[in-house]
Amino acid sequence: MSKENTYKKRTSFWPTIISMSLVLFIVGLLGLVSVYAQHLATFYRSNFEVFVFFSEETTTENAKLAGDDIKKLIFVKQANFVDREIAARKEIAKTGEDFIKTLGYNPIPHSYQLIIDPEFAEDNRMAQLEKELRNISQVDDVVFAKDDLGKNILSQINKNFKTIELILISLAGILLLISLALINSTVRINMFARRFIIKSMQYVGASDWFIIKPFLGMYILYALISTIIAISLLGSIVYFAEQQFQFNNWQQFISQYLILAGILLVLALVISIISVYFSTKRYLKLKIDQLY
Repeated sequence: MSKENTYKKRTSFWPTIISMSLVLFIVGLLGLVSVYAQHLATFYRSNFEVFVFFSEETTTENAKLAGDDIKKLIFVKQANFVDREIAARKEIAKTGEDFIKTLGYNPIPHSYQLIIDPEFAEDNRMAQLEKELRNISQVDDVVFAKDDLGKNILSQINKNFKTIELILISLAGILLLISLALINSTVRINMFARRFIIKSMQYVGASDWFIIKPFLGMYILYALISTIIAISLLGSIVYFAEQQFQFNNWQQFISQYLILAGILLVLALVISIISVYFSTKRYLKLKIDQLY
């Protein structure tokens, strides 16, 4: 192979690899954001608290008996009994005021602090959840966790997550179209540079598949290399973020990482194969004078 041909091969190789790697990296970066956003939403849903308060006359024994019924409910992940005397001491220590001496009695009732199963931590299920809790004997009130502004935290979490989800889906659609256009454009430019080779092979009797096959193999290799580069860059970002914020929980996302890597590989292969096939077929249909 001459130096000129070697140079042409190298110059056509690197722009293709770089452009495909960049596109896959951007799509993968969006995928990482989606993975962590989903994890964050699940974390908050898994730790969403509901407080069940009993009537003032409920004894400790009766409250614990009612707690057995609460723990049997399918949506209850964890239930912790809060004794009224312990709750009162904590409140006094927190405020610095002994309201029991002032009032002459303890106004805080026995209660249960519930952690709801994340599968049931949805706005449309909260009404049914509250109804079932209120039907339990001696339950006086059911209160959902609220923020400093008095808003239902679960509603805020679900609302924010749906907004983020909508934004990510929109960005994914836009990036997918951009990736299709960029990779397809790169393939078409390379096929244009080889149009005379394609036509020459056709004139000596080579079948369409015989002509297309080596180009498919070449771009499948490009897709594999580009995917490896993109995944390596994404892995570097994850490692840097873990070190920077002193996290060490990347192991729990291994399955999501593998799925994301598979999606990037399939995306690169599908776009490359389709682009090569149709670009090559286009030049096979043209007459020799149309190539100039």
